[in-house]
Amino acid sequence: MKDIKAVLENLSNQGIILDNEQNSFINGFVEQDLAYQPPTFFSKNNSIGNFYLWGPVGRGKTMLLSALHEAYFLNGGQFHFIEFMQLIHTKLSEFSGNKDPLLKIVQNLVNDYKSIFIDEFQVEDIADAMIIGTLLEALSKKGVRLLISSNSNPDNLYKDGLQRAKFLKTIQFINHNFFIHNLSGNEDYRMKEIAKFDSSTRDGNSYEGVKKFLHGTFNNEITDRTEFFVNNRKFSCLGCSEKFIWLSFSDFFSSPCGSKDFIAMVKTFEWIFINNFHACNDDHVDKLRRFISFIDIAYQEKQKLKCFYDPELINNLYSGDQLHHLWVRTESRLHQIATTKYLQNLEKNQTK
Repeated sequence: MKDIKAVLENLSNQGIILDNEQNSFINGFVEQDLAYQPPTFFSKNNSIGNFYLWGPVGRGKTMLLSALHEAYFLNGGQFHFIEFMQLIHTKLSEFSGNKDPLLKIVQNLVNDYKSIFIDEFQVEDIADAMIIGTLLEALSKKGVRLLISSNSNPDNLYKDGLQRAKFLKTIQFINHNFFIHNLSGNEDYRMKEIAKFDSSTRDGNSYEGVKKFLHGTFNNEITDRTEFFVNNRKFSCLGCSEKFIWLSFSDFFSSPCGSKDFIAMVKTFEWIFINNFHACNDDHVDKLRRFISFIDIAYQEKQKLKCFYDPELINNLYSGDQLHHLWVRTESRLHQIATTKYLQNLEKNQTK
């Protein structure tokens, strides 16, 4: 049911207070949706029913479009761009014997969805550039409503890419057939959600609690992968995406990892999350040495880091003597990293 008041109330109940730019987009969305007339067999659709929302990381693009898509469109599909392209490539292989497999994929999508929301739209190679251009135009002409979020202005998509001239037609199509809004501003809403999350409860720092939180905060980008690679070496993890890695303190720091691996990790991932902490003593010296080294590097590099644990545990995480002179500094940094102020100050730090 199209009820913008219900959308705003739902966001408010989640503690989300929209800023002027976000309200401006919602007002534009509502006006554009009211004016939209779907195409018919006898008339070409001249109104714009597609939406392209772009702006900096963490500005709430996914939050807004997801809420509007859920409330305004029935039988809709929501995909991260990478997930969407994986689906398309799988279908291309499946329909490889057909004369025009891409048009068959379009028809399948039309049959399954009345609208499609593609999150974090990006184009990085010429093959995907050609495919996505054909898909967007064909789906739109068949009346599928398209919602896209991106960090890039449409005019900058696939910028400096190989044979970009072939993609300019798609950019022109987006500019002429989408309601485009720049969600400018500096406030990082994802950062705010992570900073205020209370991990001091058993549910908050449990495996299921952290997984639920990451699914919600990163819009289901988390995968079920249990391993990742740095410096051509394999390590265990609890989950990951392009933006973050989720580690188990107990497992990861028990493995033979070192400073070179930690440096590679902070250069690779925007966020690092850690849970599954336990009390340690001098029987766990090797694990603690690795963790101390990791915290030193993460702190120096201004890494976005969130540890999920009962705050009281950090005061008792290490009760030994051998590393006491090093642990005092680490304990202080852990307390600082856990503060909302520390994370909010990182908003000024450029993301990787």
